[in-house]
Amino acid sequence: MTSTPTSFYANLVVVTEALKRHYQLDTDKMLDEVGVDLQAAARGDQRVPFELVDRFWALAVEATGNPTIGLDVVEDMNPAVYRSLGVALLCSSTLRDFFNRFERFFAVISTLETTQFEDNREYASFSDHSQVDYSKATVGCHADAFAAFVVKFIRLVYKPDYSPLKIELAWTPPEEFHQKYHDWFDCKVEFGFDDSRVFIDKQDLDVELFGSNPDIAMQNDQLALSVLERMRKLDLPEQVYSKLIEFLPAGDCSREKVARSLAMSESAFQKKLKAAGTSYQQLLDETRTELAKLHLSEPDMSVDEVAYLLGFSDCSNFTRAFKRWLGVSPREYLSSH
Repeated sequence: MTSTPTSFYANLVVVTEALKRHYQLDTDKMLDEVGVDLQAAARGDQRVPFELVDRFWALAVEATGNPTIGLDVVEDMNPAVYRSLGVALLCSSTLRDFFNRFERFFAVISTLETTQFEDNREYASFSDHSQVDYSKATVGCHADAFAAFVVKFIRLVYKPDYSPLKIELAWTPPEEFHQKYHDWFDCKVEFGFDDSRVFIDKQDLDVELFGSNPDIAMQNDQLALSVLERMRKLDLPEQVYSKLIEFLPAGDCSREKVARSLAMSESAFQKKLKAAGTSYQQLLDETRTELAKLHLSEPDMSVDEVAYLLGFSDCSNFTRAFKRWLGVSPREYLSSH
């Protein structure tokens, strides 16, 4: 759905808590090492980009020496961390309703993968298809976590001892771990597929679930929809913001260059920003304003240096722009702060 694959911050909450509990790791240090500010993300609807998620999982595998930690982190997963979507899933009427909802709103949890619920004559299944190229160290973690996440949820809403018909995983773990998968899922587990897939007995699909509450499920569906809508609006501006930070010090941050770096024509770029309720110039001014205030707060940074870092050819142009943004000159701003 979004052009930059991201993961809901709650996924890392689940992972970090499990790593603390099972392996006594200093996950705050690990998050800092890969550049994830989990506390900042938890205060809003911020997302964690693919590169940081991939790096964190790789660091976790290295720290634990266990390539199958994708199973471990789901063990004590609490649906409450997924907010409205977690509640909606728990209140689903049937497994069919559950899987349809899961597929529809999976982007809230992650856009690193896409999911598909299939119910045909031969079988019913819920599958996961990767949208990114995971590193060798993490590809198994995500395959395992997806299948374990789905089965864990089914056990919460349907039967605590539920066993799928079969599991297919999009990687092959070392042979000494194979028994662990059969014990965890309590069914046949096969490895080495393109996608990960959980197979469900068709007879279970339409059994009413004990937590069924269509009204609460519908209310939380609306909340999940609003999250998806915010994601659609925020995604492109956030990408532009990142590109501007990258390009500004070199002095070349034209609209054409930013659009090209995002693989868009200039006209398509303008249209998408307009649909998101903003414009290139507005994002450029906002980015420069925030960076200017940040740099001016540094005691050893001169006004001339700040002008250069923001891509201005000379200090007088920067001063005029700064006055337009904040109503005062950079030096007046400094004296009042």
